[in-house]
Amino acid sequence: MSPTQKRRFTIVAIILLGVGLATFLALRAFQENIEYFLTPKQVAAGEFEPGQRYRVAGLVRKGSVSTLDDGVTHRFNVTDCKFDVTVQYTGILPDLFREGQAIVANGAFSDTQTMIAAQVLAKHDENYVPNEAADAMMLAQANACDDATDSVSY
Repeated sequence: MSPTQKRRFTIVAIILLGVGLATFLALRAFQENIEYFLTPKQVAAGEFEPGQRYRVAGLVRKGSVSTLDDGVTHRFNVTDCKFDVTVQYTGILPDLFREGQAIVANGAFSDTQTMIAAQVLAKHDENYVPNEAADAMMLAQANACDDATDSVSY
């Protein structure tokens, strides 16, 4: 192998190594930031890993909203009318948040089935709701979820 061929081989090897390393780092960053969508039924079945970030959508169960002693931490249940998920959120809830309202909570689960939410989004209109969430909420309305909500709005 001539010196020119060795130099070319070295350059190609360095480029391939750099591209491989960049791809690995990009995929790892993407995997750490991905959020999976779960329904309350899937949470009740234990289809989550503690510490992993998830999104849970459903209706805020009537009578479940409470504020803890610190005044800024809220606990409430998100329901699909058959299963409930307890959500704990520290911060100011959105203006559109109320009992019976469709919401999406982003956060991680503790070892129990309680989601520690980092963000709570109150549904504004159908353009902001994932298809799975819209389907779950339509199913909830079809199941006459009167005990969970005064009126289903989604």
